[in-house]
Amino acid sequence: MTVAEPVQNIARADLVVIDYADLTSDSADITQQIKDAFGPGALGACVVRGVPDFVAKRHRLLRLASTLANLPAEAKLRAEDPATSYLFGWSHGKEVMNGKPDFAKGSFYNNPVYDTVPQNNDPEYAKKFPEYAGPNKWVDELPELKDAFMDLGGMIVNTGALLARHCDRYLSAVHPELPPKFMESAISESTTVKARLLHYFPVEEADSTSADSWCGEHVDHSILTGLTSAMYVDESDPSNYVEVDALNATFNNLRMVENLQQSGLYIRNRNHDFVKVNIPKDCLAFQIGEAAQVASKGLLVATPHLVKGAGIPAGSGLVIARNTFAVFMQPDVHHKLTPDQTFDQFTKEVLARHYVAEKQ
Repeated sequence: MTVAEPVQNIARADLVVIDYADLTSDSADITQQIKDAFGPGALGACVVRGVPDFVAKRHRLLRLASTLANLPAEAKLRAEDPATSYLFGWSHGKEVMNGKPDFAKGSFYNNPVYDTVPQNNDPEYAKKFPEYAGPNKWVDELPELKDAFMDLGGMIVNTGALLARHCDRYLSAVHPELPPKFMESAISESTTVKARLLHYFPVEEADSTSADSWCGEHVDHSILTGLTSAMYVDESDPSNYVEVDALNATFNNLRMVENLQQSGLYIRNRNHDFVKVNIPKDCLAFQIGEAAQVASKGLLVATPHLVKGAGIPAGSGLVIARNTFAVFMQPDVHHKLTPDQTFDQFTKEVLARHYVAEKQ
């Protein structure tokens, strides 16, 4: 096997690292780290190190994404929920990216806090807000998915609420007119949190020349998004999916090694240049969503990002996919981001931009 030298012509950036112990401390002052991560001129992202049991929970869930994505078509069809704009259960080719249906990735959505939200018993709420009312939708063919999804998702929400508490201290110092626990309460009291297990399907090298071959540039519409590092998987043997170290891959095919090194998450910095960021496997990443930018009067800046595919050279016999997990922490529908706009109104705008409208 051959190990390629790291590709040198990629602009890279290190994310601000915050210790979990500092998040849980009432006395720790990490205001400067919050500003460096999320404030004006920052990338809009950080990583949290030392979250208890995170590594095991990440591995447990991400390995299931390949199994889910490769289930028979009829099983995935049963896991769809079109009445909720495909925002519960399986979704593939329903989202619009760069003006066309997105078949590059498959998604599995559910609420990681409530399997059934309290408002589910309210017919009016369920009718008006189907994308939040649920209930969660699971896959009979993959029973272990539910516990793994809820376990990791709940951990990310709890960690995100701790991080939000420190963000609130930064916000209050600059904008004392904002509620003192604006971000923390928006997350911890919410019933609309949405988690997304993602499977980026293998892509041929000829189809991955653009920087956004796995996911087009966008900003999340959440208050805060928590995400794991990606798990790359060689799916060439359906009976034995093998995890691949994208940064230190060993293949006879050097082109594949180089393509892996260049693939993954890119963030547009405040100079409008894209930089590649690597999330360590033992760290949980967080980035700012557009709702926080609106609510904070621009003090916290949303994170424009995209995902570049790992193009597979023709004839290599490799089948390289990418799995990850994102949790979108957002307030309840009637929560006002500004005096003139609720989160529901803001969400409707986002859905109109990103999802195929199904006309009967």
